[in-house]
Amino acid sequence: MAAVAALSGDFQLRFLAEILLIGTAVLSLDLLIGFGGLISLGHAALFGSAAYAAAIAAQHLGASLPVMLGIGIAMGTAVAALMGLVILRAGSLFLLILALLFGQIVWEICFHWREVTGGADGLRGLPPLSLGPWALGDARSLFVLAGLLALGSLGVARSFVASPLGRALIGTREQPIRMQALGYTLFSVRFRALLVAGAMAGAAGSLYPFVNLYVGPQSVHWTLSATMIIMLVIGGVGSLWGAFLGTAVYLALQTYVGAWTDRWQLCVGLLFVLTVLVMPQGLASGFLRLTRKGRTP
Repeated sequence: MAAVAALSGDFQLRFLAEILLIGTAVLSLDLLIGFGGLISLGHAALFGSAAYAAAIAAQHLGASLPVMLGIGIAMGTAVAALMGLVILRAGSLFLLILALLFGQIVWEICFHWREVTGGADGLRGLPPLSLGPWALGDARSLFVLAGLLALGSLGVARSFVASPLGRALIGTREQPIRMQALGYTLFSVRFRALLVAGAMAGAAGSLYPFVNLYVGPQSVHWTLSATMIIMLVIGGVGSLWGAFLGTAVYLALQTYVGAWTDRWQLCVGLLFVLTVLVMPQGLASGFLRLTRKGRTP
């Protein structure tokens, strides 16, 4: 009961909602990295641009939940399409650099278009989410919405991986030349996968501003993309649910260890190195391995 009471406070519920929303964005990145081998330092542009679009629309249209989700998904998909046209014709290191540059262009727009985005100050004072006559601005409602979105996104991700497109994406990672010989177009397969990832990241981004009632340019900066990759490696690349585990561990260290010392990033670095050395498949895989050993007579 004490644990339930500890998690029922406004801060704890909003913190858990933030973990679930960022974890959903990391899950969408896992589709690209874990199954397509496409490492992107511009993924925050998909997440953050949807957050900005939802926040701007909420100030003018009101924060209706279906409208916010629709705007976020549309924005994430549109930015993913533009990014795909720019970066997917390159490979390996060039793709990484082009994704970084694309993300920085989005950051420059958000940072300098002060009349619309608020510039360095970001956007504050957003109206609470609503669904018809019901207000959804309290912490408990936001946590439930984030949880439902995370579960839905996890189901979509599992279906995508098992679909012909998902298997083709894995094939482009493992045997790109053979896949071309079989008649697949690498650009088409990767582009459609990026659209799916953009829609998922956009859905998470559309709810993100309403958790803290703020969105700023750091939500589209390349450092957030790098942080997402660290979260994914800690949780486990290719494990899907490990995206949420890695996000929870990282944000917990940032929030609770950071309250005691400014050197919380040292703890993250040590954990990252230990994960790579001891459990290269991530914490999710290590946890499952330990569970299976415990069940073995």
